[in-house]
Amino acid sequence: MQKNLSEKGTALLAKFKKFQKISLFLYALAAMSFVFLHNPLMAIAVVVLDIFLEVKIYICPHCGKTLDCRRKVAEDT
Repeated sequence: MQKNLSEKGTALLAKFKKFQKISLFLYALAAMSFVFLHNPLMAIAVVVLDIFLEVKIYICPHCGKTLDCRRKVAEDT
C-alpha cells in the first residue's frame, strides 16, 4: 500500500521504477552474454555500465547522495 507522496517523492519513485527495469535488463543481458556467447568480458562490461548508471544517475534530488536502487521506496523519506 502506498501513502500519499509529495510531488518530488512521486517523481523519485517513478525514476526508481524506471531504473530498476533498466538495471534488470542489463543484468539479464550480461547473464545471456556470459552463458550463451561465452563472453565474460562483455558480461563484465555490461555490469560495469549498470553500476556506472546507478552511481551517476540515481541520486537524491535533495542532498545529492547516491541512493540504493534495489531498496523498496514506500514512503517519502
